[in-house]
Amino acid sequence: MTTRHPLVRTLAAALLGALLLGFASAEREIVIAQGVDVTGFDPHGHHTTAVEAVHVNLFDYLIFRNADGDLEPALAVAWEPIAEDAWRFELREGVVWHDGAPFTGEDVKFTLERVASDSSLQPFDSYRQIREVEVVGPHEIIIHTHGPEPLMLNRISRLSSGIVPKHVVEEIGWEGFDEAPIGTGPYRFVEWRRDDRIILEAFDDHWRGRPAFDRVVHRTIPEDSTRVAELITGGVHIAPNVPPQDVERVLASGAVAVEQQPTTRIMLLIMNTHEDAITGDPRIREAIELAIDNQLLVDAVMGGLGVPTRARLSPGISGSPMELFGTYNYDPERAVELIREAGYEPSDITIKVEGPAGRYPLDVEQAEVIALMLQQIGVNTEMEVLEWSAFQSRIWNADNITHFALMGLANSMFDNWFSMRAIQCEAAYRNRVHWCNERFDELMALAETEVDLDKRTEYLHEATYLVVEERPWIPLFQIEVLVGVSTDVDWQPRQDELLWMFAAQPVD
Repeated sequence: MTTRHPLVRTLAAALLGALLLGFASAEREIVIAQGVDVTGFDPHGHHTTAVEAVHVNLFDYLIFRNADGDLEPALAVAWEPIAEDAWRFELREGVVWHDGAPFTGEDVKFTLERVASDSSLQPFDSYRQIREVEVVGPHEIIIHTHGPEPLMLNRISRLSSGIVPKHVVEEIGWEGFDEAPIGTGPYRFVEWRRDDRIILEAFDDHWRGRPAFDRVVHRTIPEDSTRVAELITGGVHIAPNVPPQDVERVLASGAVAVEQQPTTRIMLLIMNTHEDAITGDPRIREAIELAIDNQLLVDAVMGGLGVPTRARLSPGISGSPMELFGTYNYDPERAVELIREAGYEPSDITIKVEGPAGRYPLDVEQAEVIALMLQQIGVNTEMEVLEWSAFQSRIWNADNITHFALMGLANSMFDNWFSMRAIQCEAAYRNRVHWCNERFDELMALAETEVDLDKRTEYLHEATYLVVEERPWIPLFQIEVLVGVSTDVDWQPRQDELLWMFAAQPVD
C-alpha cells in the first residue's frame, strides 16, 4: 500500500482540478476557408454571396430562408399583406444587439429606408420598391411599397437584408461601423485582419440560443491548392470550392468528407454590346455562343459538376422557363458562317477573354478553355485574369469590359425577375452591357408588380426569351460546388452558399 504526504495529495487534487477546469473551458473553434475576403461589414456595401456568407452570422434578417429553401421567422415572427401596397410585420420581442441594447422597429426602419433610398448602394435595385417603413410600436412595423409587391418576403430574406442598429451607426457612422460591426446574429465581431482572417465569437444572448461553436474563424485563402492542403492537415474545417481533381486526395485523408451541392449560381459571359465593340454585332455574340461546347466545358473543367443552361435560371427559381435549363447551342460551323456574315474572317477577329482568379471554382481554367474553343473556329484571343479585388476594381465595378467577362451570378431572391433586373435599360449593368430593349423593360416592370402568378410568369418567360435571343449575356452552366467538411464537424452546405454556422455542430 502506497501512502502520500498530505501536501502531495493536496497539490495533486489541485492539479487535477485545474486540468478538469481547463478541459471544461476549452473553446470549440471552427475554421472556414474562402477564396476572397469581405470588403467590409456594411450590409449594404456589397452584392457578393461570399461576403454575405460571413455577414449572415453577424446580422439577422427579418425572415430567414432555411437549408430546405423554406421561409421561417427570424427578427419578424408574423407577417401579412394589409393592402395592395403594404405589409404588416410583428417583430420578435426580447432580442438584443451585441452591445446589449434592445432591438426595435426603429432599427428596421433605419436599415430598410437607407437601402431603399440611396441609389449609390449596390443592393439599391433590389430594395427601391420600399417606399416607407412605418413604426407602429417597438415590435410592430408596416412596410409601404411603390405599388403592389409580389416579392416582399423574398426581398427581405436575402443578401444585404441584415438589420443594423440605428443607435450604433448614428454614434460611429457607417465608416466606423464598416470596420467594427454590431448585429443581433449568433456570432459577434472580434477582429478583422484584412486578406487574412475574420474572428467571430459566440453571442451568449442570441435569441435562438448560444451556438455550439465558441469561435468562428474565416480565413482568406485564394489558392485552391493551399485551401485543400489546409483542409487535409486540419488547418481548416470547411472549405468551399474543392477542385474536382483533388477529391480523391481529400477523401484519402480520412479526415474530410466532400459534399456536393447544386447552387443557384450560373456561370456566364457578360457581353459588351456597345456599337464600338466587335461584340456589339449580334452575329458575333451568337457566334461566340455557338463556338462554346457547354457540356464539354462542364465535363473537362468541372469534372461533370454542372448543368448547361441557355438562361440564368435553375430549379427552384420562380417564374423561369425551365425548358431552357439542361440545354445549350453548339454549332462551330454556323459560328464561322455568322462571323463571315458580319463581314470578317475568323482570323480577322481578336476577342479578349477576361475573368477573375480564385472567386469561382476553376474560374481561370474555365476562361482558358473558352479561349481555346474560340481559337478552334479560327478566332484570335487574348486573356486577362485578375485576383478578385483587382478584377472588381478595374473591370467589373469600373465597367471596363472589353468584349466579355466571365462571371458567376447567384440568385438570393430565388426569382426570375431578380435574375434579369440588372440588365434593364437604367439598371446596374447599363454601362457594362450597353444593352437596352424597351419591350424587355416593359415586361420587367409588369412582372415587378403583378400579383397574379400566371400573368407574372408569362411576362417573365417572354422577357427571358428576349435575353436569350439578343445575348447581353451568354449563360454557360449551373454550378454544383464541392465543399470539404471535416469529419469533426456536422454541417451541410446550402443551395444559397451561405456559411451559416449556427447550424454547425461538433462531432465528439
